[in-house]
Amino acid sequence: MEERRKFVRLDTRLEVTYSVLSGSYAQRQTKARNIGAGGVCLFANEVLKPGDQLQVAMKLPDREQPVNFIAEVIWCEPYEVIGKSGRQRSIEVGVRFLEIAPQDQEAVMQHVILSLKPRAVTS
Repeated sequence: MEERRKFVRLDTRLEVTYSVLSGSYAQRQTKARNIGAGGVCLFANEVLKPGDQLQVAMKLPDREQPVNFIAEVIWCEPYEVIGKSGRQRSIEVGVRFLEIAPQDQEAVMQHVILSLKPRAVTS
């Protein structure tokens, strides 16, 4: 499969709340799997269709207010983790930012850049 990403991704588990704009879905609480300057991969409990638009609030560390944006679903596929407590099934959803305030976009980029930056080792 060809890699089409334009931005580096940061593996993360940020708190996310979303709702589908064109449906009757209530707000859902979930986690992001990874994040980049162009969008987010998040876990969902329901199948979302490419083209669906979501209202999203995502909590960044060291920031009181969540980052709010409207996103478009690009892809959606089943996801399964097998661990000590058994199998957990979920759905991965890749979304791209459609509408995000410049200061929120900057906060996302800063979070990714600072999290990927090698930390100084002290001895």
